[in-house]
This record gives sequence, structure tokens and C-alpha cells, in this order.
Amino acid sequence: MLKQIKRALLKKLLVFLTFVFILSATYYAYQYYVNNKDAAWPEASEIQQTSYKSIEWLSSNYPTIKENHNSALWWMLKEASDISDNKQLSEIYQQYKSRYLDPNPANIWTPYFRTFYKPLVPDMSAFSDYHPYQVFFVYALSCDKSLEKEPVIQEQLEADYCGLHYLSPRCVTHQLMSVRLMQERYCGDDAQLATLAKSLQKTIVNELTYDFRVTDSYIQRVLALAEAGNFEAIKPVWIQRIIAAQNEDGGWDDLHPLITISDTNSIGWTSTLPRYASTQSNFHATAQGIWLMALLLQHQRAMSEQPNTVDKLE
Repeated sequence: MLKQIKRALLKKLLVFLTFVFILSATYYAYQYYVNNKDAAWPEASEIQQTSYKSIEWLSSNYPTIKENHNSALWWMLKEASDISDNKQLSEIYQQYKSRYLDPNPANIWTPYFRTFYKPLVPDMSAFSDYHPYQVFFVYALSCDKSLEKEPVIQEQLEADYCGLHYLSPRCVTHQLMSVRLMQERYCGDDAQLATLAKSLQKTIVNELTYDFRVTDSYIQRVLALAEAGNFEAIKPVWIQRIIAAQNEDGGWDDLHPLITISDTNSIGWTSTLPRYASTQSNFHATAQGIWLMALLLQHQRAMSEQPNTVDKLE
């Protein structure tokens, strides 16, 4: 009798697991289709409107974000401002620069804002609390010869440095951005860096193809391709989905919602694990979105100025 009960329970468990597997496979297949389907490139006016809304978010939240001294995010806004004719964005960046960057002594992050400034880089012991990608950014910005010899730098000059992207969703994009900074500063072997950058871009395209979650890392992947000038690799549907994911206040967040719980919280996918999290816009995702929209608009202007081209990105 006991054996029969165990067999019945085991059978029910197998049926349940089979159902869960089929349901999960169906869900992923649908999401894969949505993330890779053919689509038209968004009109310039739609990208422009998305850009306006995101800069409005930046302006409205400046009293808070001015206290966030993440140099990489302000560098993104500087880069966006440099290629944009948006006066509001320029004023926001100049306000931060005048208040926080100009009055303070130069440091290891200064080359973000002064391309060929050579900072004094301390020895590795000073970076004990840094993530490896942060040390690589320091090297990319400084091209410090002593730092170049460190294993943490040499390892990140290899295309297979990053592991499973689900556990490290921004690893490859951080690596590519550092390589791009090195190229801009003529730091390292040109041919080696070009080969590495090309390989990393292929990896990012694969990540975007199979990872449907429109989160902070999704925006960062498309941004990394756009910054590298690889617009041909960007599927129009990816841009459409980023635009659609923009919050009503104009910003972006790090949540691909599944179940809405309240006006500010949902259960959904983050860049790493599913969880109950805030859907409120944040500075990190929004700064990336602002720079991405600026790059798309710049590229679209360049394409429209070429003879025999339409005013679309294809």
C-alpha cells in the first residue's frame, strides 16, 4: 500500500514538473520571439521625444542626483551633452561640473572629463575594495604602466574573461567600455584592442538576443554597441523595447515587471535574479538611456545627410 502511494505521488510530481517545464519553455519561446521579431526602426521624432522625457526626469531629480558622484554616470551625461543640441542637458551637466568637478583636485577619474589627463595612480593595495572591472577602468583611463602588469588587468584583456552573463550581466559591457576608453587614449596595441572589441561586441549581441529582460543591463548592452558605432548589430526591436520600458516620469529602472503589486513596486526580473523590487526610475539606468538616445539621434542625423539614404536607421 505504501509503495502504491509513493508511486502515485511520484507520478503526480513528474506530471507537475513536466507541466512546469512545458510552461517555462513556452514562456521563454514567446519572450524570445518578442525580443527578436522584425520591426521598423523608431522614427526620429519618437527617439527625440524619449530623449526629452528622460532629460526632464534628470532636471526634476537634480537635487537628489547631484549628490551621486559616480563619475561614469556624469561622464555619460557629458558625452550625451557633447553630441546633443539639448540646452537643458548641457546646463545640467555644466551646473554639476561647476559645483563639483572644477573646484576639486584632479583624481584617478578625472580622465573621464579631460581625455588626456594623466592621473597619479597608486599601487594595487589602494584598490583592495574595488571590483576588477573598476580597476580595469582606472587602467583604461590612465594607461598606467605599473598597473598594466597586474593580473587583474591582463585577465580582462582576454575575450573570454567574463563568465556566465546571467551571474555577471554587465561584465562584458564594462570590459568593452574600458577597451573603448583605451582605444580613445591610444593605450595598448591597436590591432589587439580592435580584435578584442569586435569579439566582445559579438558576445553582447548574443546576450541581447537570448536575454529578453529589459533591465538596466539590457540598456547598457545596446548602449555599448551604439557607442562602439556598431549600429548594424542593433535590432530595431531592441530600441523599441527600451523606449516602451521608459517610465511615465521619463526615467528607467532595473526591473522587467511580471506582476504589478503597487504603483511603485512589482515582482519581476532584475538584471540578475527575479525579485520584488521598486519600479521607480533611477539615475544609473536613466543616464544610460539618455546617452543611448543621443547616440541614436546623432547617427540618424549622419545617415540623413548622406546621399541616397532615407531618414531611417536600417
